[in-house]
Amino acid sequence: MNIKTIWIVFLAISLLSCKSQYQIAEINGTLIEVDSTFDNQSNSKMYNLVNTYKTDLDLEMNEVIGNSFEQMDYKRPESLLTNFTSDVMKKYGDEHLPGGADIGVMNVHGHRANMPKGAITVGNLYEIYSFDNTITFLELKGVDLKRMFDAYARIGGAGISSNVKLKIENSKVKSVTVDGKPIDNDKIYKIVTLDYLAGGNDNMSAFLDAVSTTDTGVTLRDIMIDWVREQTRQGNEIKSVLDGRIEVIE
Repeated sequence: MNIKTIWIVFLAISLLSCKSQYQIAEINGTLIEVDSTFDNQSNSKMYNLVNTYKTDLDLEMNEVIGNSFEQMDYKRPESLLTNFTSDVMKKYGDEHLPGGADIGVMNVHGHRANMPKGAITVGNLYEIYSFDNTITFLELKGVDLKRMFDAYARIGGAGISSNVKLKIENSKVKSVTVDGKPIDNDKIYKIVTLDYLAGGNDNMSAFLDAVSTTDTGVTLRDIMIDWVREQTRQGNEIKSVLDGRIEVIE
């Protein structure tokens, strides 16, 4: 079974009344190993409890919610999966930010599995987006956005939305445009990213100088599940493209 251990904890409950207040005095727990040995034992009540949750979970995880045109992997400088995720993130910002978003930014290893070709299940998206990272909106000065792209050049690229064109040569930015325009040092750019990256992780220290930061509390995984469901409702396959948004010049 996939579940290795289950804690059974019996808690004393605090009871409140007009006269007295009771507090927890002791907590006792028992550790039960759920493995092949457990399967052969006659603890039927525990087995049935675990099986109930496992059955419900399997039904949810195995639900088919879309169809992928091809397998999508994740790598540098760009890939089908990093492009796909970054584009969906920007579209989410376009829907929820006044005037829309300027850029979607996603790290490569925020993905933990490839998107399979064919049927896409809820479980597939839990595997791909296995972290509980939340969508975060940043306002970033152009001069700091350039610093972000300097980091992209050093690490060889990462997830970025399709309206960006970045050329890298000798681990440095050769050129970069957003919506076909050079970056304006004084402009405030609206970035859609993850709370993890907004915290300066994965070479994104430029984000620590954001003018403003808004954590939506909505997980990337939920955004991607909703996106796949909606595209399926509209009769669309899930697709991505390699469009040269990040080019490394040898």
